[in-house]
Amino acid sequence: MDTTMNLIHVSPSELTLVSNIRDAKASDDLIASVREHGLLEPINAYRDDNNDLVVKHGHRRTLAAVAAELDQVPVIVTSAPADDLDGKTDLIAAQWDENQQRQNLTTREQAETIAQLAAFGISPAQISKRLRVDRSTVDAATTMTDTDTLDRYDLTITQAAVVTEFADDPSAVETLVRAASTGQFDHQAARLRQQRQIAEALADARAQWEAKGVTVLDGWPAYDSKDEWVDRLVDNATGQDIVIDPDDPGEHVAVRLDADFTTVLTATGKPVDPYELFEDDDHERPEDAVTRSQVHEELIVQTRWYCDNLAARGWRNRWSPTPPAEPTEADREQMRAERRDVIAANKAWLAAEQVRRDWLKTFCARKTAPKNSAGFVTATITTSPHLLSADRLRGERENYLTIPSTEGMSTPKATMTSLAMCLIAHEINTHKGSWRHIDPRTVSYLRFIEDQGYALSPVERRACGEHVDTEQL
Repeated sequence: MDTTMNLIHVSPSELTLVSNIRDAKASDDLIASVREHGLLEPINAYRDDNNDLVVKHGHRRTLAAVAAELDQVPVIVTSAPADDLDGKTDLIAAQWDENQQRQNLTTREQAETIAQLAAFGISPAQISKRLRVDRSTVDAATTMTDTDTLDRYDLTITQAAVVTEFADDPSAVETLVRAASTGQFDHQAARLRQQRQIAEALADARAQWEAKGVTVLDGWPAYDSKDEWVDRLVDNATGQDIVIDPDDPGEHVAVRLDADFTTVLTATGKPVDPYELFEDDDHERPEDAVTRSQVHEELIVQTRWYCDNLAARGWRNRWSPTPPAEPTEADREQMRAERRDVIAANKAWLAAEQVRRDWLKTFCARKTAPKNSAGFVTATITTSPHLLSADRLRGERENYLTIPSTEGMSTPKATMTSLAMCLIAHEINTHKGSWRHIDPRTVSYLRFIEDQGYALSPVERRACGEHVDTEQL
């Protein structure tokens, strides 16, 4: 490619302006300055196949020179852009750099520039490299369906793409926009996606039951109701437990649907109590113990049958004729509040967990460790060495870190790798119950990543010992 560069003087009217990534406009101040002092910095241009001078850098200066009626302007003539799509993609990338340096592009202009390059068939990886923006921003800009969001709210491109996901839910949009100003955007987005998944699962299940002619119970029955859950009933004549045929439940029976992310055995899909799990390297665990590596979280729709007329079905409560005293309304409200809190905290933890682990993957890719990392690494090695020897660490670390040969590894890289291993060891030691039982090791881990720029969600702050109300989760 010809890389020669010549300085010439030509009339600004002889210069050709091509489509710019923003609507180039010369401000009144710029025009006045050019009229008084002339053009102090040359315009950069190249000659096209017709030998016309095409502006590469300096669109606004060219327009100002024309408006100021200058006879001549200095022009540096350089080689034409690479011959891909008539040089348009190289030209757009060059204009991106010039505009970002001189007068920052708005986020909308940035998104539309990225989308324009994608329309030319440039791959996301190439766009990311040419414009020096991260891949997540490129992906968001190329999939965004409503760039007007960038005009309405003060958001990044990636945040605006998320907001457009929830355009049909004004309340969710309001929540996300508010969270963007508090550093909680990613956490709120994870929670909203989680809630949407749950709502969709319930809607699908409801449609299936109603298609069978089964009544779906709305809400919870009143506490003073004379009706009862079927799993508490027996047959009057035989005393046997009642078993409902889901294909033909019969009269006076409705189904209650609930959906939540539940800890299940990977091998069978059977729910297990997450608070009764053991670590894989716990040598004192019982023979039939379930370990954390044997389970995963899964969205489960649960059903519970309800009968609104026990006498008509010939059923009765299996409890003794003299059951314990009924709880007071205050007791009931406390139990309801505790249940709401557990459900909300569990959901919040699972949503935060994904955000935190995504952040950790990015952090572990750093080339050098933060200056304050030595103390954290030392504390982990001296007080919690078993975390680094856990069987799960060897399997999980590949999700966060690629460790090349340690032979000849530089000191900064070795230090960062040691820190990453300690962080991963702490991360896999967390679980859905971490918010309920305060573990000093988890507190140390969460506070450390908070110091590195990670925004703790409310449930993670509760795991650190802070008081967080249910409504804040």
